[in-house]
Amino acid sequence: MKYYVLEGTFAKDLPEKSELQKVIDVHLEYLKSGFDDDSILVSGPKAGTGGGIIVVKCDDIEKFCDDDPLVQAGIQEYRITEFRLHNCQDYLKNWFT
Repeated sequence: MKYYVLEGTFAKDLPEKSELQKVIDVHLEYLKSGFDDDSILVSGPKAGTGGGIIVVKCDDIEKFCDDDPLVQAGIQEYRITEFRLHNCQDYLKNWFT
């Protein structure tokens, strides 16, 4: 299993607010499945800008990103950074094993 930090950035041309919110809601459901299967550790919007941060473990990060409803709608793209765990708080160690 590999570990990644994803930084999502919104496109410059966004749909109207109500349409954007609909896609965000579907995106949040997509992320919920990652929390349910324990593949996502944390996620949240970036402060003050469009886009967000996700810490995820998976074997196929390209598929994970491509399946995101925000990516499919052309609203967000991800900068993918793979990392190897050096150390963490004891309460996080189970997630990294």
